[in-house]
Amino acid sequence: MHSAWVCCHVRRVAAICTAAFAAHFLYLGGCFAAVGRVPKKVAAADLIPRQAEFCQELKHRGFAIVQSDLSRRKEALAWLEGLAETDPDLADFGLSSDDDGLVRYQRVDFPRTVQRLDVTPAGSGALADPGAEATLGLAADLHALSLTCLTAVAQHEKLPELLSLVADRPEPLNCAKEPSIMRANIYGGQDGAGPCWHLDLGLLTVAPAGSWPALMASPFHDSIGETAFLEELLDPDRDVLVFAGTALVLATAAAYTGLVHGVSAGRLKQGRARVSVPYFLRPRSGAVLEKPPWCDESLAYLYPAAVQAEGGIHTGQPMLDLLRFHRDLYGRLCTRGQVVPLSAFAAEDLQQKVRQDFYL
Repeated sequence: MHSAWVCCHVRRVAAICTAAFAAHFLYLGGCFAAVGRVPKKVAAADLIPRQAEFCQELKHRGFAIVQSDLSRRKEALAWLEGLAETDPDLADFGLSSDDDGLVRYQRVDFPRTVQRLDVTPAGSGALADPGAEATLGLAADLHALSLTCLTAVAQHEKLPELLSLVADRPEPLNCAKEPSIMRANIYGGQDGAGPCWHLDLGLLTVAPAGSWPALMASPFHDSIGETAFLEELLDPDRDVLVFAGTALVLATAAAYTGLVHGVSAGRLKQGRARVSVPYFLRPRSGAVLEKPPWCDESLAYLYPAAVQAEGGIHTGQPMLDLLRFHRDLYGRLCTRGQVVPLSAFAAEDLQQKVRQDFYL
């Protein structure tokens, strides 16, 4: 009986993977032909008038490059690099991780050792430490830029409801499951893990260049071009990468592709500490992703969806738990670098799995 169950389970997993890969290769056939080999750059001030260009890059290349004011980046990175050998007491810098929910520090040991400082851009007022103040200011700058990028997508796709998915003011860390944050990742310089391929959960990730380049796009993204090390495409003083996460893929019914990415273990082994400061624009608490007009009916069962719903039922129907769907299913299909399109979830086996395990 046990061997029969194992055999059935293996066949089911194989069918899921086959459907995902088949959809992946069909998808690649036409999607990436729409962009050239050299990425175009769009100035932040021109995002709205040049929204078609920006969205073309974001949609078909998997990322876009936006030129912006990054005057606080160097000072913030230098301050964060100074934390690499310590377990910092944030109160020493005028920051509190407990009371106001604006910052949170943690050390993570799996799948690789990294210090994380999560920062919300909701803080105000001057700090005595200029590096800490530059870090909070950079978070605020990246938040404002991410909203402009989302506005460009909403206007171009004629989906104004995208803007209602984000909070007017960033939510404190202690008030939401997955708030919008700038996450400072401080890598110690020794690493035994692989790239740790993954998708981001949110609507958009806005990522300046780290202290030195190690961010990689999956080689399954055929449109990446000359280099998989995306930060090497950037002017560190003025360029940011912008790419989609699972929430935008779902909110646009796969008009946009989530960027599967990771960090090069080989480069982390060079012995130097590395700091990255991506900003994650995520749906607010209570935001509900509705089915876009062009969504194929085979994917309609994925809607509505929410990261943190206000109640588990919406208009009398079950709601997709977007966080668990991203973390335990969609994201896991990408852990070896695969670029799995949303259309893979039209497969009967995946539909059954989602319906059984991933509704609120």
